[in-house]
Amino acid sequence: MMSKRWCYLLAALWLPLTAVAAVPAWDELGAAERQVLAPYAERWDGLDEAQRERLYKGTQRWQAMTPPQRAQAQERFQQWRALSPPQQAQVRERYEQFRQLPAEQQERIRQRQQWFRELPPERQQELRQRWEAAQQRGSDAMDERRERPMRDRMEQRRDFGGGGMGGRR
Repeated sequence: MMSKRWCYLLAALWLPLTAVAAVPAWDELGAAERQVLAPYAERWDGLDEAQRERLYKGTQRWQAMTPPQRAQAQERFQQWRALSPPQQAQVRERYEQFRQLPAEQQERIRQRQQWFRELPPERQQELRQRWEAAQQRGSDAMDERRERPMRDRMEQRRDFGGGGMGGRR
């Protein structure tokens, strides 16, 4: 009876230790993993568990990629690094918005994106220019709507003798 309790106690104490050991220390990483994680070599053991786990899983994904997939990932990373902090924040915000969409809508967006990628570069550029022009027209229309009430009020005042107190009766 007493030995059963000890087994449960030891098991309860041992389980959290195995969870902590899920991400190996730097010295326990394989050579390929160390090569990918080389920028973190000096501070690996000082990173918190969540950061190490995220980086470690990223290393596993990287190792599973084909050379063309790796080249594409590197290109995307360089594009990300070239963005300003406000642009990065905007990308993160849009990604979160995308994740909140229903699965069907996410799939439609992915399909549309794939369709766009398969277009010739000239056609992509044409569509981008049309989209930007439409965005600008939308922005101009918004500005016009904001200005219209003020202009209308000014015209009313002019048409009705100044509109303020003491105007024509």
